[in-house]
Amino acid sequence: MQLVPYLSTRAGKWIKGSALIASLLASGMIQAAGQATFEINWYVFPLPPLYIPEGPGKGEGIVDLALQRHLIPNLPGYQHKFINVPLKRLELMLRDENNACALGLFKNAEREKTMVFSTPFFAQIPPGAMIPRAQIAQLRPYLVAGDKLNFSKLLEDEVLTVGVQSGRSYGAVIDDLLATYKGKKNIFLNSAPNAAKSLFQMNVLGRVNLILGYPYEANFLNNRDSADFVDLKFYPLQEQPAFLSGYAACSKGPFGEQVIEQINAILARRDILEAIAAYYEGWLPEDAHPLARQVFNLAFPVKARARK
Repeated sequence: MQLVPYLSTRAGKWIKGSALIASLLASGMIQAAGQATFEINWYVFPLPPLYIPEGPGKGEGIVDLALQRHLIPNLPGYQHKFINVPLKRLELMLRDENNACALGLFKNAEREKTMVFSTPFFAQIPPGAMIPRAQIAQLRPYLVAGDKLNFSKLLEDEVLTVGVQSGRSYGAVIDDLLATYKGKKNIFLNSAPNAAKSLFQMNVLGRVNLILGYPYEANFLNNRDSADFVDLKFYPLQEQPAFLSGYAACSKGPFGEQVIEQINAILARRDILEAIAAYYEGWLPEDAHPLARQVFNLAFPVKARARK
């Protein structure tokens, strides 16, 4: 079997393909002489409203729309396959497969060992704590300037139980805090397939006092048409940075690196970044919209034009 020595990209560049071809041969993606099927396995996970795999709003999540409207139409050289997995299995799939990708991940040192990351595709208000408004008096000992929650002090005191989704990243700072206090009786880890909904139900039943999550989750879970509606209030955490960036990630290797290079070219378009930011803002409570716009401008500042 004779293989062509170069592969073309959509941008018109020619890349020497020996390493990539070896990777594709190993993964079975080259099937016959002169014929290649480049397939990306997009791993998606149930995490409304980032991904909404079923029920009301199915396929209308922030990342659902980013993939369907912007990334996939601009990656015509590939076949695209969607595979639903629990969030806990996601990292294993990107570690073990040559052609696995996911959208909406945080970047950290551990993940960078097995994944290659894009430039940021959207910026979000960092995770905080959600608690029923009727119970916010319990948080007063832990609130600091700006109505932010001193999360370290809350974990140390072990008075209030925090519901946490197992396998999920809440950003490097909070991940480190949770690791530091791992095993404490006031941290409840939930590994259910739809852990956000499960934790919400546990909060209704009084088994957890507050839930770690995002302001858009408070809005999504606070469906006023629901029989078990509870009015949740979102509190930012003192320890969090101004914003967190979400990325596309693919398996580390020649194939993943080429896909990410093409994704970066797509994400260089400000109109696409603004469209994704609008999907995000649409899921936020209205009083969080100004903060969301501030976060977007901090993360994606308009570059000043060079003087002639």
